[in-house]
Amino acid sequence: MPFFRASVLFVFITVFLFPNKSNAQLKEIVDISGYMKELGQVSASNDFSELRYDNILHNRFETEWTFTENLEFNADLRTRLLNGYTVQNAVGFASFLEKDPNLIDMSWVWVDTDQALIHSQIDRFHISYYNGDFELYAGRQRINWGKTLAWNPNDLFNNYAFLDFDYEERPGVDAISAIYNFDFASSIEAGIKLADSFDEMVIAGMYRVNYKTYDLQLIAGHYQDKAALGIGWAGYIKDAGFKGEASYFHPEDEFFNNTGSLSATLGFDYMFETSIYAQAEVLYNGGYRNRNASLSTLTQPPSADNLFISKTGYLINGSYPASPLLNINLGIMGSFTQKLFILFPQVSYSLDENLDLLLVSQLLKGEAFSNSVETPNVFFIRLKWSY
Repeated sequence: MPFFRASVLFVFITVFLFPNKSNAQLKEIVDISGYMKELGQVSASNDFSELRYDNILHNRFETEWTFTENLEFNADLRTRLLNGYTVQNAVGFASFLEKDPNLIDMSWVWVDTDQALIHSQIDRFHISYYNGDFELYAGRQRINWGKTLAWNPNDLFNNYAFLDFDYEERPGVDAISAIYNFDFASSIEAGIKLADSFDEMVIAGMYRVNYKTYDLQLIAGHYQDKAALGIGWAGYIKDAGFKGEASYFHPEDEFFNNTGSLSATLGFDYMFETSIYAQAEVLYNGGYRNRNASLSTLTQPPSADNLFISKTGYLINGSYPASPLLNINLGIMGSFTQKLFILFPQVSYSLDENLDLLLVSQLLKGEAFSNSVETPNVFFIRLKWSY
Protein backbone atom coordinates (compact mmCIF):
# COMPACT_ATOMS: atom_id res chain seq x y z
CA MET A 1 0.00 0.00 0.00
CA PRO A 2 2.88 2.47 -0.75
CA PHE A 3 0.71 5.03 -2.58
CA PHE A 4 -1.78 5.16 0.28
CA ARG A 5 0.98 5.63 2.87
CA ALA A 6 2.65 8.38 0.83
CA SER A 7 -0.65 10.20 0.34
CA VAL A 8 -1.43 10.21 4.04
CA LEU A 9 2.04 11.42 4.99
CA PHE A 10 1.82 14.17 2.36
CA VAL A 11 -1.34 15.46 4.05
CA PHE A 12 0.32 15.39 7.49
CA ILE A 13 3.46 17.19 6.29
CA THR A 14 1.60 19.78 4.20
CA VAL A 15 -0.72 20.84 7.02
CA PHE A 16 1.99 20.87 9.68
CA LEU A 17 5.02 22.34 7.93
CA PHE A 18 3.84 24.71 5.20
CA PRO A 19 1.61 27.49 6.58
CA ASN A 20 0.90 29.27 3.26
CA LYS A 21 -2.34 31.11 2.50
CA SER A 22 -4.32 28.03 1.49
CA ASN A 23 -3.07 26.11 4.50
CA ALA A 24 -3.96 29.03 6.76
CA GLN A 25 -7.55 28.56 5.61
CA LEU A 26 -7.14 24.82 6.02
CA LYS A 27 -5.96 25.21 9.60
CA GLU A 28 -9.26 26.87 10.45
CA ILE A 29 -10.85 23.44 10.20
CA VAL A 30 -7.90 21.35 11.43
CA ASP A 31 -6.98 20.93 15.09
CA ILE A 32 -3.38 19.71 15.48
CA SER A 33 -1.97 18.22 18.68
CA GLY A 34 0.43 15.53 19.81
CA TYR A 35 3.51 14.85 21.91
CA MET A 36 7.18 13.89 21.96
CA LYS A 37 8.37 11.19 24.37
CA GLU A 38 11.80 9.94 25.35
CA LEU A 39 11.59 6.49 26.95
CA GLY A 40 14.66 4.76 28.36
CA GLN A 41 14.46 1.14 29.52
CA VAL A 42 16.91 -0.95 31.54
CA SER A 43 16.17 -4.64 32.09
CA ALA A 44 18.17 -6.71 34.54
CA SER A 45 18.55 -10.29 35.72
CA ASN A 46 17.65 -11.04 39.33
CA ASP A 47 21.29 -10.77 40.45
CA PHE A 48 21.89 -7.72 38.18
CA SER A 49 24.76 -9.57 36.48
CA GLU A 50 23.15 -8.92 33.10
CA LEU A 51 21.87 -5.49 32.06
CA ARG A 52 20.18 -4.55 28.80
CA TYR A 53 19.32 -1.09 27.56
CA ASP A 54 16.64 -0.01 25.07
CA ASN A 55 15.54 3.45 24.05
CA ILE A 56 12.54 4.85 22.17
CA LEU A 57 12.13 8.40 20.89
CA HIS A 58 8.44 8.72 20.08
CA ASN A 59 6.43 11.39 18.26
CA ARG A 60 2.65 11.31 17.98
CA PHE A 61 0.92 13.66 15.55
CA GLU A 62 -2.87 13.99 15.85
CA THR A 63 -5.24 15.83 13.51
CA GLU A 64 -8.96 16.42 13.82
CA TRP A 65 -10.70 17.91 10.78
CA THR A 66 -14.11 19.52 11.32
CA PHE A 67 -15.71 20.03 7.90
CA THR A 68 -19.27 20.70 9.09
CA GLU A 69 -21.20 20.22 12.31
CA ASN A 70 -22.11 16.75 10.99
CA LEU A 71 -18.84 15.59 9.47
CA GLU A 72 -15.38 15.09 11.01
CA PHE A 73 -12.20 13.27 10.08
CA ASN A 74 -9.42 12.01 12.37
CA ALA A 75 -5.92 10.96 11.32
CA ASP A 76 -3.17 10.16 13.87
CA LEU A 77 0.39 9.13 13.11
CA ARG A 78 2.90 7.66 15.59
CA THR A 79 6.59 7.45 14.68
CA ARG A 80 9.26 5.86 16.87
CA LEU A 81 13.04 5.73 16.70
CA LEU A 82 14.15 2.55 18.50
CA ASN A 83 17.67 1.50 19.42
CA GLY A 84 19.45 -0.67 21.98
CA TYR A 85 19.62 -4.33 22.86
CA THR A 86 16.33 -5.47 21.28
CA VAL A 87 17.07 -3.85 17.92
CA GLN A 88 20.56 -5.34 17.89
CA ASN A 89 19.66 -8.86 19.02
CA ALA A 90 15.99 -9.72 18.32
CA VAL A 91 15.78 -11.64 15.04
CA GLY A 92 12.91 -10.42 12.87
CA PHE A 93 12.13 -7.43 15.08
CA ALA A 94 11.65 -5.06 12.12
CA SER A 95 9.27 -7.51 10.45
CA PHE A 96 7.32 -7.82 13.70
CA LEU A 97 6.89 -4.04 13.95
CA GLU A 98 5.95 -3.67 10.30
CA LYS A 99 3.20 -6.27 10.45
CA ASP A 100 -0.18 -4.54 10.69
CA PRO A 101 -2.89 -6.78 12.21
CA ASN A 102 -5.65 -4.83 10.44
CA LEU A 103 -7.07 -5.13 6.92
CA ILE A 104 -5.20 -2.12 5.51
CA ASP A 105 -1.45 -2.07 6.03
CA MET A 106 -0.65 1.26 7.69
CA SER A 107 2.49 0.22 9.58
CA TRP A 108 5.99 0.33 8.12
CA VAL A 109 9.68 0.53 9.00
CA TRP A 110 11.48 3.40 7.28
CA VAL A 111 14.99 2.66 8.54
CA ASP A 112 16.35 -0.75 9.50
CA THR A 113 19.99 -0.98 10.57
CA ASP A 114 21.93 -3.06 13.06
CA GLN A 115 21.74 -0.19 15.55
CA ALA A 116 18.38 1.53 15.06
CA LEU A 117 14.89 1.30 13.56
CA ILE A 118 12.42 4.00 12.59
CA HIS A 119 8.84 2.75 12.65
CA SER A 120 5.66 4.63 11.72
CA GLN A 121 2.05 3.61 12.16
CA ILE A 122 -1.29 5.26 11.46
CA ASP A 123 -3.56 4.05 14.26
CA ARG A 124 -6.50 6.44 13.72
CA PHE A 125 -7.88 7.21 10.25
CA HIS A 126 -11.65 7.50 10.22
CA ILE A 127 -14.60 9.61 9.16
CA SER A 128 -17.28 10.49 11.73
CA TYR A 129 -20.83 11.47 10.79
CA TYR A 130 -23.31 12.89 13.32
CA ASN A 131 -27.02 13.47 12.76
CA GLY A 132 -29.02 14.05 15.91
CA ASP A 133 -29.00 10.83 17.92
CA PHE A 134 -27.26 8.88 15.16
CA GLU A 135 -23.46 8.45 14.85
CA LEU A 136 -21.53 6.66 12.10
CA TYR A 137 -17.78 5.92 11.98
CA ALA A 138 -15.82 4.39 9.10
CA GLY A 139 -12.09 3.65 9.03
CA ARG A 140 -9.41 2.90 11.60
CA GLN A 141 -10.96 3.71 14.96
CA ARG A 142 -11.22 2.53 18.54
CA ILE A 143 -14.41 0.68 19.49
CA ASN A 144 -14.28 0.57 23.28
CA TRP A 145 -16.77 -1.80 24.89
CA GLY A 146 -14.74 -2.58 28.01
CA LYS A 147 -15.86 -1.70 31.53
CA THR A 148 -13.10 -2.99 33.80
CA LEU A 149 -9.50 -1.85 34.14
CA ALA A 150 -7.02 -4.57 33.19
CA TRP A 151 -8.95 -7.30 31.35
CA ASN A 152 -11.93 -6.76 29.03
CA PRO A 153 -13.82 -9.84 27.78
CA ASN A 154 -16.49 -7.45 26.35
CA ASP A 155 -13.92 -5.63 24.19
CA LEU A 156 -14.37 -7.78 21.09
CA PHE A 157 -12.87 -5.37 18.56
CA ASN A 158 -9.59 -4.02 19.91
CA ASN A 159 -8.39 -5.36 23.22
CA TYR A 160 -5.22 -3.92 24.75
CA ALA A 161 -2.33 -4.99 26.97
CA PHE A 162 -2.58 -3.39 30.42
CA LEU A 163 1.18 -3.41 31.03
CA ASP A 164 1.86 -1.52 27.79
CA PHE A 165 1.68 1.78 29.71
CA ASP A 166 3.43 3.78 26.98
CA TYR A 167 0.55 3.36 24.50
CA GLU A 168 -2.09 5.48 26.22
CA GLU A 169 -4.31 5.79 23.14
CA ARG A 170 -4.51 2.00 22.67
CA PRO A 171 -4.81 0.22 19.31
CA GLY A 172 -7.41 0.93 16.65
CA VAL A 173 -9.23 -1.40 14.27
CA ASP A 174 -10.35 -1.11 10.64
CA ALA A 175 -14.10 -1.10 11.04
CA ILE A 176 -17.49 0.42 10.39
CA SER A 177 -19.53 1.21 13.49
CA ALA A 178 -22.78 2.99 14.25
CA ILE A 179 -24.53 4.23 17.40
CA TYR A 180 -28.11 5.30 17.95
CA ASN A 181 -28.75 7.07 21.27
CA PHE A 182 -32.26 6.65 22.63
CA ASP A 183 -31.50 9.06 25.49
CA PHE A 184 -28.53 10.10 27.65
CA ALA A 185 -28.22 6.63 29.24
CA SER A 186 -29.39 4.12 26.63
CA SER A 187 -28.24 3.31 23.12
CA ILE A 188 -27.70 0.59 20.58
CA GLU A 189 -24.34 0.12 18.88
CA ALA A 190 -23.09 -2.18 16.13
CA GLY A 191 -19.71 -2.72 14.52
CA ILE A 192 -18.03 -4.71 11.76
CA LYS A 193 -14.29 -5.35 11.89
CA LEU A 194 -13.11 -5.64 8.29
CA ALA A 195 -10.82 -8.54 7.41
CA ASP A 196 -9.73 -10.77 4.54
CA SER A 197 -11.85 -13.70 5.69
CA PHE A 198 -15.00 -14.28 7.72
CA ASP A 199 -13.02 -16.16 10.39
CA GLU A 200 -10.97 -13.00 11.03
CA MET A 201 -13.94 -10.64 11.20
CA VAL A 202 -15.87 -9.39 14.21
CA ILE A 203 -19.55 -8.55 13.71
CA ALA A 204 -21.31 -7.60 16.92
CA GLY A 205 -24.00 -5.44 18.47
CA MET A 206 -24.47 -3.96 21.93
CA TYR A 207 -27.47 -2.58 23.80
CA ARG A 208 -26.82 -0.15 26.66
CA VAL A 209 -29.34 0.86 29.30
CA ASN A 210 -29.36 2.42 32.76
CA TYR A 211 -31.09 0.62 35.61
CA LYS A 212 -31.18 2.44 38.94
CA THR A 213 -27.50 3.20 39.71
CA TYR A 214 -26.08 0.82 37.08
CA ASP A 215 -25.11 1.17 33.44
CA LEU A 216 -25.75 -2.21 31.83
CA GLN A 217 -24.74 -3.57 28.43
CA LEU A 218 -25.67 -6.72 26.51
CA ILE A 219 -23.51 -7.96 23.63
CA ALA A 220 -24.02 -10.56 20.92
CA GLY A 221 -22.21 -11.34 17.70
CA HIS A 222 -19.61 -13.19 15.67
CA TYR A 223 -16.06 -13.11 17.07
CA GLN A 224 -13.61 -14.51 14.49
CA ASP A 225 -14.56 -18.22 14.37
CA LYS A 226 -16.82 -18.11 17.44
CA ALA A 227 -20.27 -16.93 18.45
CA ALA A 228 -20.14 -14.52 21.40
CA LEU A 229 -22.58 -13.42 24.10
CA GLY A 230 -21.65 -10.89 26.75
CA ILE A 231 -22.85 -8.73 29.59
CA GLY A 232 -21.20 -5.81 31.38
CA TRP A 233 -22.06 -3.30 34.07
CA ALA A 234 -20.76 -0.32 36.00
CA GLY A 235 -22.33 1.06 39.16
CA TYR A 236 -21.90 1.45 42.90
CA ILE A 237 -22.20 -0.55 46.09
CA LYS A 238 -22.62 2.25 48.60
CA ASP A 239 -19.57 4.47 47.96
CA ALA A 240 -17.50 1.85 46.14
CA GLY A 241 -17.49 1.49 42.38
CA PHE A 242 -18.50 -1.96 41.14
CA LYS A 243 -17.83 -3.05 37.55
CA GLY A 244 -17.83 -6.31 35.71
CA GLU A 245 -17.79 -8.06 32.35
CA ALA A 246 -18.51 -11.59 31.17
CA SER A 247 -18.41 -13.07 27.68
CA TYR A 248 -19.13 -16.59 26.46
CA PHE A 249 -17.42 -17.80 23.27
CA HIS A 250 -18.63 -20.88 21.39
CA PRO A 251 -16.98 -22.33 18.23
CA GLU A 252 -19.27 -21.91 15.22
CA ASP A 253 -17.86 -24.89 13.33
CA GLU A 254 -19.71 -28.04 14.39
CA PHE A 255 -21.58 -25.88 16.84
CA PHE A 256 -23.40 -28.65 18.71
CA ASN A 257 -20.35 -30.91 18.95
CA ASN A 258 -18.10 -28.36 20.65
CA THR A 259 -18.03 -26.65 24.01
CA GLY A 260 -17.32 -22.98 24.58
CA SER A 261 -15.46 -20.93 27.14
CA LEU A 262 -16.40 -18.18 29.56
CA SER A 263 -14.21 -15.22 30.53
CA ALA A 264 -15.29 -12.86 33.29
CA THR A 265 -13.96 -10.00 35.40
CA LEU A 266 -15.08 -8.23 38.58
CA GLY A 267 -13.67 -4.85 39.55
CA PHE A 268 -13.96 -2.53 42.54
CA ASP A 269 -12.63 0.97 43.15
CA TYR A 270 -12.82 3.30 46.15
CA MET A 271 -11.59 6.76 47.05
CA PHE A 272 -10.49 7.03 50.69
CA GLU A 273 -10.67 10.23 52.74
CA THR A 274 -6.85 10.30 52.65
CA SER A 275 -7.07 10.74 48.82
CA ILE A 276 -5.77 7.22 48.22
CA TYR A 277 -7.56 5.74 45.22
CA ALA A 278 -7.67 1.92 45.32
CA GLN A 279 -8.67 -0.53 42.61
CA ALA A 280 -9.05 -4.31 42.67
CA GLU A 281 -9.95 -6.74 39.90
CA VAL A 282 -10.21 -10.50 39.47
CA LEU A 283 -10.28 -12.51 36.25
CA TYR A 284 -11.49 -15.94 35.23
CA ASN A 285 -9.85 -16.62 31.86
CA GLY A 286 -11.83 -19.59 30.58
CA GLY A 287 -10.24 -19.53 27.13
CA TYR A 288 -6.69 -19.83 28.48
CA ARG A 289 -4.41 -21.81 26.20
CA ASN A 290 -0.98 -22.73 27.51
CA ARG A 291 1.24 -21.87 24.56
CA ASN A 292 4.91 -21.02 24.35
CA ALA A 293 4.14 -17.51 23.10
CA SER A 294 1.60 -16.76 25.84
CA LEU A 295 3.91 -14.23 27.52
CA SER A 296 3.25 -11.86 24.61
CA THR A 297 -0.22 -11.19 26.04
CA LEU A 298 1.45 -9.08 28.73
CA THR A 299 2.74 -6.47 26.28
CA GLN A 300 0.76 -7.15 23.07
CA PRO A 301 -3.04 -6.93 22.61
CA PRO A 302 -4.58 -10.28 23.65
CA SER A 303 -7.67 -11.86 22.16
CA ALA A 304 -10.94 -11.28 24.00
CA ASP A 305 -11.33 -15.00 24.71
CA ASN A 306 -7.79 -15.44 26.10
CA LEU A 307 -6.80 -12.36 28.09
CA PHE A 308 -3.94 -13.47 30.32
CA ILE A 309 -1.07 -15.92 30.70
CA SER A 310 -3.02 -17.92 33.28
CA LYS A 311 -6.49 -19.34 33.92
CA THR A 312 -7.08 -16.77 36.65
CA GLY A 313 -5.78 -13.33 37.49
CA TYR A 314 -5.95 -10.60 40.07
CA LEU A 315 -4.94 -6.96 40.16
CA ILE A 316 -4.55 -4.64 43.15
CA ASN A 317 -3.68 -1.05 42.36
CA GLY A 318 -3.42 2.09 44.48
CA SER A 319 -2.47 5.69 43.77
CA TYR A 320 -1.84 8.66 46.00
CA PRO A 321 -1.42 12.34 45.02
CA ALA A 322 1.46 13.35 47.31
CA SER A 323 1.17 16.89 45.93
CA PRO A 324 -0.61 18.61 43.03
CA LEU A 325 2.43 17.79 40.87
CA LEU A 326 3.46 14.38 42.25
CA ASN A 327 1.51 11.14 42.04
CA ILE A 328 2.63 7.76 43.45
CA ASN A 329 1.19 4.46 42.24
CA LEU A 330 1.73 0.83 43.25
CA GLY A 331 0.20 -2.14 41.46
CA ILE A 332 0.35 -5.91 41.88
CA MET A 333 -0.80 -8.45 39.29
CA GLY A 334 -0.83 -12.20 39.76
CA SER A 335 -2.72 -15.47 39.46
CA PHE A 336 -4.59 -17.76 41.85
CA THR A 337 -3.74 -20.88 39.82
CA GLN A 338 -0.16 -20.28 38.69
CA LYS A 339 2.99 -19.07 40.43
CA LEU A 340 3.44 -15.65 38.86
CA PHE A 341 3.67 -12.21 40.38
CA ILE A 342 4.15 -8.80 38.73
CA LEU A 343 4.91 -5.71 40.78
CA PHE A 344 4.72 -2.32 39.06
CA PRO A 345 5.44 0.80 41.13
CA GLN A 346 5.13 4.14 39.35
CA VAL A 347 5.92 7.79 40.11
CA SER A 348 4.80 10.66 37.90
CA TYR A 349 5.79 14.32 38.30
CA SER A 350 4.69 17.38 36.36
CA LEU A 351 7.81 19.39 35.54
CA ASP A 352 5.94 22.07 33.62
CA GLU A 353 2.53 22.70 32.10
CA ASN A 354 3.29 20.46 29.11
CA LEU A 355 6.24 18.44 30.42
CA ASP A 356 5.91 15.30 32.55
CA LEU A 357 8.38 12.86 34.10
CA LEU A 358 7.43 9.21 34.66
CA LEU A 359 9.35 6.48 36.51
CA VAL A 360 8.03 2.92 36.18
CA SER A 361 9.23 -0.53 37.20
CA GLN A 362 7.85 -3.91 36.17
CA LEU A 363 9.22 -6.79 38.26
CA LEU A 364 8.25 -10.27 37.03
CA LYS A 365 8.54 -13.10 39.54
CA GLY A 366 7.48 -16.75 39.65
CA GLU A 367 7.82 -19.99 37.72
CA ALA A 368 6.05 -18.54 34.67
CA PHE A 369 9.00 -16.19 34.13
CA SER A 370 12.02 -17.93 35.66
CA ASN A 371 12.74 -20.17 32.67
CA SER A 372 11.55 -17.87 29.89
CA VAL A 373 12.61 -14.29 30.79
CA GLU A 374 16.35 -13.70 31.20
CA THR A 375 15.98 -10.14 32.51
CA PRO A 376 12.66 -10.03 34.41
CA ASN A 377 13.29 -6.73 36.22
CA VAL A 378 12.51 -3.76 33.97
CA PHE A 379 12.97 -0.08 34.82
CA PHE A 380 11.67 2.82 32.72
CA ILE A 381 12.21 6.57 32.74
CA ARG A 382 10.14 8.75 30.43
CA LEU A 383 9.91 12.44 29.55
CA LYS A 384 6.78 13.56 27.71
CA TRP A 385 6.26 16.97 26.10
CA SER A 386 2.76 17.66 24.80
CA TYR A 387 1.87 20.23 22.17
